[in-house]
Amino acid sequence: MFQHLFRSRAAEVTAMAAVAASQAGFAVMHLTQSDAVNPVATPVSSYALTWPGIVLFPASVLALALACAILAGRGVGLARERFVRFLLGSTAVMLLCAAVFRTGTPESGLTWWAQIHRYTAGAAFVLLTVVAALCAVRMKDADVPDWVRRGTWWVTGLAALTFLTTTVNTFLPGFLDGGDWRGIGQRVLLVVLSALVWILVANSARATVRAAAPVPAGADAAAVPIGTVADAVPALAGTRS
Repeated sequence: MFQHLFRSRAAEVTAMAAVAASQAGFAVMHLTQSDAVNPVATPVSSYALTWPGIVLFPASVLALALACAILAGRGVGLARERFVRFLLGSTAVMLLCAAVFRTGTPESGLTWWAQIHRYTAGAAFVLLTVVAALCAVRMKDADVPDWVRRGTWWVTGLAALTFLTTTVNTFLPGFLDGGDWRGIGQRVLLVVLSALVWILVANSARATVRAAAPVPAGADAAAVPIGTVADAVPALAGTRS
């Protein structure tokens, strides 16, 4: 039942819409809160402290969490992807926590809920970067479109480099004055990893369509690439682990 739900057209459209809504929400926050939040030096979570970010920030994070949760349920269209799906499910949980627990204010300081927000948000970025790397490696010899393969490699490289820079800027703010421009890295990570989720949803949809396609008459089913054989319950390519 749940497999049918996650692999339905409605789930695919919902995941795509969730990524779009998440990015739209962050874009609106940047446009409307430019006077209150410095995008160069201030973390993205600072938008949650003023209007309309009080509403838009958790909503945007939850939308991205929803897309990751749907991917965890339906798969990303690759073989032996159980661990990838586990990481995506974990990412959804981390994003949920980052949305529920608000960052601290200058007055409150680094409270316990602010620390939960900080580390769960960081964990979500790490998990998605690992997902990007695993998918990029497995797509090397997989039957996926070139734009998916290359896009995933680009995301992996950019995310790894930006995450390293952001980590240094956060924990060693005095190094190259990184604390003064740490907000840039976070925003690049947000855009790049959101693009990763979109790419994975698109590849998952492609694999689902292929899984529903009948085997050509006279073809040897064993020779048909994974994901092209339809049975009573169409399965995504890569549901075997």
